[in-house]
Amino acid sequence: MIPRKDPLSRVTAADETWNAVETNLSRAEPGAVDLSPQCRDELLDPGAWSSVLETFASTMRLAVALTDPEGRLLGQCRNPQPAWRMARATSPASDGECPFCLAPPVACSAVTDALRTNTVVIVEDQAGLAHVAVPLSIGGVQIGALVAGQVFNRYPEPLRLQRAARALGVSQQRLWEEAVRQVPIARATLLVYGNLLLTLGQAVLGQRYAAVLDRMLAQTSRRFHLFIDAVRDHALLTMAPATRVTSWNSGAERLFGYTAAEIIGQDAACLLLPGDAPREVLRQAMLAADNSGWVDREVWRIRKDGTRFLGGGVLAAMGDGDAREYGELIRDVTLLRRSEQDMQQAQKLEAIGVLAGGIAHDFNNLLTGIVGSLSVVKTRLVPDDPSFSLVEIAEQSSVRAAELVAQLLAYAGKGQFVITRFDFSKLIAGMLPLIAASIPKSVELDLALKPAMPWIEGDASQIRQIVMNLIINGAEAIGPEGGTVRVSTGESQTDTRVFLEVKDSGSGMSQTTQARIFDPFFTTKFLGRGLGLAAVSGIVRDHQGTIHVASTPGQGTTFTVSFPAVPPVPIPVADRPRVIVTRGAGTILVVDDEPSLRQLAKVVLQDSGYSVLVAADGREAIEIFRENTPKIAAILLDMSMSVMGGSEAFRLLREIQPDVPIIISSGYSEKSAREECGFDTISEFIQKPYHAAKLVETIQQAIHHSAKAPRTS
Repeated sequence: MIPRKDPLSRVTAADETWNAVETNLSRAEPGAVDLSPQCRDELLDPGAWSSVLETFASTMRLAVALTDPEGRLLGQCRNPQPAWRMARATSPASDGECPFCLAPPVACSAVTDALRTNTVVIVEDQAGLAHVAVPLSIGGVQIGALVAGQVFNRYPEPLRLQRAARALGVSQQRLWEEAVRQVPIARATLLVYGNLLLTLGQAVLGQRYAAVLDRMLAQTSRRFHLFIDAVRDHALLTMAPATRVTSWNSGAERLFGYTAAEIIGQDAACLLLPGDAPREVLRQAMLAADNSGWVDREVWRIRKDGTRFLGGGVLAAMGDGDAREYGELIRDVTLLRRSEQDMQQAQKLEAIGVLAGGIAHDFNNLLTGIVGSLSVVKTRLVPDDPSFSLVEIAEQSSVRAAELVAQLLAYAGKGQFVITRFDFSKLIAGMLPLIAASIPKSVELDLALKPAMPWIEGDASQIRQIVMNLIINGAEAIGPEGGTVRVSTGESQTDTRVFLEVKDSGSGMSQTTQARIFDPFFTTKFLGRGLGLAAVSGIVRDHQGTIHVASTPGQGTTFTVSFPAVPPVPIPVADRPRVIVTRGAGTILVVDDEPSLRQLAKVVLQDSGYSVLVAADGREAIEIFRENTPKIAAILLDMSMSVMGGSEAFRLLREIQPDVPIIISSGYSEKSAREECGFDTISEFIQKPYHAAKLVETIQQAIHHSAKAPRTS
């Protein structure tokens, strides 16, 4: 608003304001000024221009008005001149006519010419009245005009006024009287006033535009802050190049624990771990963002309360020069990365388990040939034969090798189970003599075995393997200086589980070591001894148990193994009746993809009186069985074969002759074989590796039970 007492000083100030606005607009890219219809209406709001136009009109003693780009009045004319007021009171301007021209009513192009040339344009109508048109533009966009004048630039001419009065239908005398009351203004002076009005109008328009921008920016800023503060799961913050925090959303407060008042202005390096050279880390990230615009990163962060978390997100460079800042979006990815690591570990263990199972299967086939052949040779030697002791040594070594294969199978989850129910504490107590002999004398066993607690169900020999492994590992972790291994049992207070805890006072483990202790062949000893904890992990999984480890370097290690609890009611295991048949009769079909095992079984069974047919895979077995069904007394069938596996061959053999005794031979457990073929359909099962006598006994039992069973027609 221009004060009346000093209009020229106010105009000068307005001119300076407009020059600053215009300079900024001129620097903008072409098309950067986008004036919506709503924005144009605000810039040309007649009410907003009212005070400015009234001040100009009263100060300069000129009529002045605001128009749209077509020259139509917006609002009213300020300080209309006497002749114009009298004429328009009787004959208002119609649409399409210039409101400042009187007579005759002809087209006036002052406004359009001013907008086209972006200069002040002076026109004079046929009555002798002159006015100026002043363009209004923002950033080269023409939006309207100011018009001023309604003045005679010389003494009125009677003849011209008479023609105007007749055209307007007004009194010639009255029009003349009003005209001579006006003081003429020279054309040059009117042009000066027009240029002054141009400066004033552009300054006011610039102020109006700046106000509109400020309001729109404030609205956008409010929306932006509402949106940013609504993001609760991500921290959003900005930093100055000097790493000082400049903004902080509610998500950042929730994630880090600092309020905006506490953190704004502080060094953002305080949000990183102190030992990681945080300021240098932050500056390197800013440099990378300067080069590429933004950078993804995951680094450990620290909260106000000192707790740590892995923060992942994006650091982006924003603005230029003095307005340069860096924005960062952060979220807590600690649990996500931990879950990914757990999944990778599970996948790795599963893959290793498959590998271990395959190795164990092939090794079992080799051992079966060795153990079976040794048992045959042993039966053909007299005890005082010099070779007898050598065969026994080889046989004992094969048994040790079979135990190693059992560990591999246990890790792979395919071990042979003999399921019983037993008291966990009593089982451990019964192992004490063996355990005491297996650990150094400098290690003391501290026992806290709880009596009268629920039992567990599982394979007792494999549970013993778990106990031995954990206690021996604990003793070896203590070292020559001596210490204690505490072995305790108990039952969970939160669920129906029974646990074993083995706690040593040894050297403890780092997090890196803990992450690998269940890997096969991983060891911290000078000479690794194989599958200890890996086998323990497999056995625990097969018993639906859990195993946890807690360790701190210098403070020892605690292993906790838990199993589902069952009522303390032992399930009696009836002894299988032994069927002793010294000599066999009939034909046995031996199906195995390992040539040495086919040969071994053929020799053993022929020595026992049987005739033997052999097949290298399931498909060959089906063909041989179809041709020899009546004379085949039993089938010895391997489970894992190429071309056609044991389970598919089993089904087809049963379709041909449902009653034929089928003995499954496998290095895997009987449980897995029965799951593949059907629990009630397998006649007998023999675990690889086996002795010759065990093979003959199992064949005889299958034939014997089949002979007693009702025949299927």
